[in-house]
Amino acid sequence: MHDVLQSYRQDLALKGYSPKTQKTYYDCVAKFLASTGKPASELEKSDVKSHLYSIIKRGRSSSTMNQLYSSIKYLFVQTLDKPWEMNNIPRVQKTKTLPVVLSVEEVLAILSNAANTKHAAMLMLAYSSGLRVGEVVLMRPEHIIARTMRVRIEQGKGNKDRYSILSGTCLKQLRSYFRKYRPAEWMFEGYTRGKPISIRACQHAVELAAKKAGIRKKCGMHTLRHSFATHFLEAGGGIFQLQKFLGHKHIKTTLVYAHMQEEKVIARSPLDVYAKPDQFDHR
Repeated sequence: MHDVLQSYRQDLALKGYSPKTQKTYYDCVAKFLASTGKPASELEKSDVKSHLYSIIKRGRSSSTMNQLYSSIKYLFVQTLDKPWEMNNIPRVQKTKTLPVVLSVEEVLAILSNAANTKHAAMLMLAYSSGLRVGEVVLMRPEHIIARTMRVRIEQGKGNKDRYSILSGTCLKQLRSYFRKYRPAEWMFEGYTRGKPISIRACQHAVELAAKKAGIRKKCGMHTLRHSFATHFLEAGGGIFQLQKFLGHKHIKTTLVYAHMQEEKVIARSPLDVYAKPDQFDHR
């Protein structure tokens, strides 16, 4: 089993998966192989079904189950060079829930109640550019491009580089932070010198500010990203612009925010919008 896992680890790296995905897939497959008690060459469809069933009975989320499915499929197809004859094993349906979105006033209250200059700059950047928490912690000073008012995100989700919008208000805050902290390698350094701030520290910064602002909604860094997307559309931004800024591969992912924004809009016929009140008085 050790040889198979080593080969699987190499295949994941050669595929170019992110370190986080590599670890998740490896852990999933290691548990799967251990649960079967069989040599890899003898694995069958029934082994996969039994393992998936045992995991879903524990109440795991749909995303966890689909991640497990994908990791085992990659083991069969790539590492073991076995045919994947399990397409009739159903994937778990994802539960469709709308993301938690803060009002503009709630976001501004959180930003105003950040614990210090560093937290304020970090939270403001996350909200104003729609960044994932993993993208915030890996931000470098050179990624803030004031000349074009853009933020460069390197190796975001899916190992893709992209640019997002940079707020003038945020840039002012970042400059104030830079003068005080003088970051070098990482924009937001952690407690250990030369290391970026941790994801947990970022989440804690949001929780502290929200609590101080008196906001009872459960919110984290990703809530700021959801709020950016919704508020961007409400301010007149385009859906395809938003897709690029968020780094979504498929437009249908971005359309969730369009549907949320539509619920707040009172529908009016274009005839009522553009025609004068007495323009068609034919009495």
